[in-house]
Amino acid sequence: MKMNRRILLIILTLIYGCIDPIELDISEELRILVVEGFISTGPGPHRINLSKSAKFGDIFTAVIKSEVGADVWIRDNDGNVTFLTEVSTGTYFTPDDWRAELNKSYTLNIITGAGAHYTSSPETVVPVAPIDSLILQFKKIPTVDPAIFISGVEVFARFQDPPDSKDFYIWRNNGTYIIETHPELFTIRNIFDPGMPIPAPKDCCSICWIFEFNADFSIKILDDKNSNGTINTELAAFIPDNGLRFSSKYMAVIQQLSISSEAHAFFDLLEKQLSIDGDIFDPPPATIRGNLINLDNPEENVIGYFHASDVSIDTIFIERSVLDDFQNARQINDDCRVLRLATVDKPDFWE
Repeated sequence: MKMNRRILLIILTLIYGCIDPIELDISEELRILVVEGFISTGPGPHRINLSKSAKFGDIFTAVIKSEVGADVWIRDNDGNVTFLTEVSTGTYFTPDDWRAELNKSYTLNIITGAGAHYTSSPETVVPVAPIDSLILQFKKIPTVDPAIFISGVEVFARFQDPPDSKDFYIWRNNGTYIIETHPELFTIRNIFDPGMPIPAPKDCCSICWIFEFNADFSIKILDDKNSNGTINTELAAFIPDNGLRFSSKYMAVIQQLSISSEAHAFFDLLEKQLSIDGDIFDPPPATIRGNLINLDNPEENVIGYFHASDVSIDTIFIERSVLDDFQNARQINDDCRVLRLATVDKPDFWE
């Protein structure tokens, strides 16, 4: 997860967020459990990522270490328990056919391999307004170097906010795109002359589809206090051009999720901390606490917020023609299957 910057910033906040100076014994390790993930009324499987944050010692190493071998389960307010399976290192999935239900409350439980028991406060699934449509807009952001710019496509969600309820929203996005690589140009290192790699062409494969979670890692949230009952058009995702995503077209999947007021407060504070850039007008750092605790040590800091949400999902294909300018194309001289979450099987939904 992108995630490195978030975790590092949060750890520094936790360490330096007090008024009084803190004396640290850097010979000891400080590892904080990081919990990423949520459940929703949408199709499964739903995933929870567990990791341990930075280790401080003689040198700064192992910024993120996956938390493997944990027991992870979700309990609802009727006492039903759903166990998650560790499908990949530190990533735990619900059964494919499992999903959350409206108006039910859910609690996440974790027992690590070391025997520490963590639990979340209950989160109740409340209805979310359906997405009426998605709107695309190209965005180009200049930098201090005139020759370098950031660009991509903004995706806006348009929806009618309910007038008779207090609503909080968060948006997440997934995506799929096609990529063409050059396995015939693959080379290996020449140990005798590093400047002259040895050709080692591969027979397969040049065409793959790449699936990704959250191309936009920024936090997109809304409190409807100033827009209750109105038609809203909100920025749901910014899909950056990285020289690969828009070589053909990109399918964006937008999830509009309901969250509790407590979850909104957590993500609002997190977003503010992540936006600190060292300006004298920046707000002071604050300790960020989620809704998870260690039952044996309630004072232990745990990073993350487990939320249970209703979801409205919409998809849109972003054609290359939407972009007014492009980043330099990246050439990959290897089998496309070496890329993360790549497949040579054309998805059924691909137009």
